[in-house]
Amino acid sequence: MSTISPLLPTNEQLCVELSAILANKRISTLFQPIVDIQQIEVFGYEALSRGPSDSPLHAAPILFETAERCDKNNQLELCCLNSTLQHWHQHSLTSKVFINMNPEMLMHPGVGIKKLLLSLKKYNICASNIVIEMSERFPINNIAHLKLAVSWLREQGFLIAIDDLGAGYSGLKLWSDLKPDFVKIDRHFIRDIHEDLVKREFVRSLVDLSERIGCDIIAEGVETSAELKVVKELNIHLIQGFYFGRPRAIPSASLELCQTKEEPQPRAYGQFARDLSEYVEPVSSTTLLKHAWEVLQKNPTIFSLPIVDDGRPLGLLHRWRVLELYGSQYGRALYEKHPVIKFINKDSLIVDVNMSLDDVSQRLIDEDYHYLKQHFIVVEQGYYLGMGTTRSLLKQLTHQRIQIARYANPLTQLPGNVPIKTEVEQRIAQRESFYFAYVDINHFKPLNDYLGYKVGDTVILKLSLLLKNTFTSAKDFVGHIGGDDFVVMSSHPHIESVCHKLRKDFFESIKHIYNPSILEQGYHLGKNRKGKEQKMPLASISMGVVWIKGDSRMTEDELAELAATVKSESKTAINGYFQLTAE
Repeated sequence: MSTISPLLPTNEQLCVELSAILANKRISTLFQPIVDIQQIEVFGYEALSRGPSDSPLHAAPILFETAERCDKNNQLELCCLNSTLQHWHQHSLTSKVFINMNPEMLMHPGVGIKKLLLSLKKYNICASNIVIEMSERFPINNIAHLKLAVSWLREQGFLIAIDDLGAGYSGLKLWSDLKPDFVKIDRHFIRDIHEDLVKREFVRSLVDLSERIGCDIIAEGVETSAELKVVKELNIHLIQGFYFGRPRAIPSASLELCQTKEEPQPRAYGQFARDLSEYVEPVSSTTLLKHAWEVLQKNPTIFSLPIVDDGRPLGLLHRWRVLELYGSQYGRALYEKHPVIKFINKDSLIVDVNMSLDDVSQRLIDEDYHYLKQHFIVVEQGYYLGMGTTRSLLKQLTHQRIQIARYANPLTQLPGNVPIKTEVEQRIAQRESFYFAYVDINHFKPLNDYLGYKVGDTVILKLSLLLKNTFTSAKDFVGHIGGDDFVVMSSHPHIESVCHKLRKDFFESIKHIYNPSILEQGYHLGKNRKGKEQKMPLASISMGVVWIKGDSRMTEDELAELAATVKSESKTAINGYFQLTAE
């Protein structure tokens, strides 16, 4: 039981309560999962400490604030650490555990690090399974000492993470100084990210930075499928939040939510919001309704008027809204001398000029369940560029999908040569950085001859399905050149590891076509191109990859030559993978 009254305890009483908790080791540990949505597995758990449930120090904020005031930071940190490792050992977990530690603790080897090593030895836990989290919320007075401590921790096998990036004042500097293995984006930037372009672009910039310096991003605070969808599109695959699991005493995660994938629809390849943007002269927020109505009357084809101040869009004034106001008794006299800012639709959909038409379409659908918006505002770097209409969007999407269906491969229904060519041209023209992967089935002809064309078609379909289920981002493109040749265009930050996994998954998906004796010997007999019988290896895939930088001046023909080169090299590579960078 708690040692004090729960009614407004004084600071002195809270210090007494904390001393009792520490003396009796009454700190409890909860675990929240960090899920790898690509591998559909728990990557690790963050350990979260709490006081006793019957104590005013139960909640973590007041627990640690009290320790700060009572000069018991080190004692509390060590107690939390011991509780975490003890419970970790009891649950016999093998994934990584993320442990929050005050940076000041790490700069006192005789206290924090020594106790950590002793605890690991006591519970027989490997240092490589421990990720030390340091929050930018804590001020760091001596970065040089901290860098030395982190360097020593790395030598022992520990991994390092920065927590709550964006919540404090020193996050990017800490990132630069410590070069962590993981960076956790503060939940503020993940909450409602599907509705906030600024948050989306901020997170996108962090992902781009992490890809360049070799660091994994963890999205904290994911609570809805809409938020998950956006972070997936941003190529973040490590997710923490209530969506997959709340902090619990017994570690667990809802991994089945990783597998709730929507059937991918054909994309409007090479089409962006800019393609539908038409400039409509805006009016300012102080324009009188009378004058705005005059503008609408002079332009009968315009049904909404953009309201813009200093280049930044504020919303739309709809024609129907003015008619509604003027249609009421004395409406014109009452409202026409008021500024339009009082009557605009402030939840107007605003999209970036580089947003794909499919994403614009999805945003329109997600925005409101009651009615479909007829217009959207197009911006470039936040400044008004023009307007688009839902009618033109649907018309363009329909046209594009008809074109894709026309040129789709008849077996796999993947985009064929014409859409592939269009996609390449568009990405190069937009100076987009991306990987171009040429995927080919090795020893396909002997397999086709030996087992028949129906089995050959099955193998091709298996590969097409694997590619579609592997490259699921809105920015990914999977095409089928023909036969057993495929192409993938993606910005995935870990393309090589994804390709190696794809190679293993491919063989697992097709090995049932061979009888056990052939699988055991690793080959089957078949005729080579000269008609002579010889041992033929089992089917596998090779992947030749070209990295195209956004600032490269590569032409489509030059990419074709490089693709042919990497394809040839990958066929002879031991692991079936070859990559080069386009200069």
